Amino acid sequence: MEKSCEDIEQMLVDYADGRLSPGEANKVTEHVVQCEHCRMLLNGLQKSLELAGVIWADSLAETESIRIPAAKTRKNRWPRYAAIAASILVVATASVVWHTLTRPKGNELTFAEIERKINESGSAARLLVAAELLSDDPGAETIVKQQYQYIVETYPETAAAAEAKLRIK
Repeated sequence: MEKSCEDIEQMLVDYADGRLSPGEANKVTEHVVQCEHCRMLLNGLQKSLELAGVIWADSLAETESIRIPAAKTRKNRWPRYAAIAASILVVATASVVWHTLTRPKGNELTFAEIERKINESGSAARLLVAAELLSDDPGAETIVKQQYQYIVETYPETAAAAEAKLRIK
């Protein structure tokens, strides 16, 4: 087989399909007229393409006769989604109302305020005990009175402040 046969064989499929440019098609035609080997390849290729076309047409005819049952129509689901959305809205509204009604009133103490008062009472009580310990020393009377005064001014609402007021007098 010559070098030119190899080139022509690569173009035979496109030639049989009619997809070559006019110049290339003329080149293949001239070669096939002179070369028995390439002519036989082209004839076999054309028969294969004809057979493939017949099979293809037959398959199309069969698929056209197949009836696909119509798909069931889907139910309208929007009422279901609307009910879910309404339920979510009801729950959200109830939650907001519940939080509004259970929120502490202006005169009620919060946990943070209670904790602050406990801490202040503890600090005031410690300062009062320290002042009482200092009161045993005769030279510390001025410091003790200043300590009592500090407790009264800084922690006025505590029991230690009430006790400190009694000791100042």
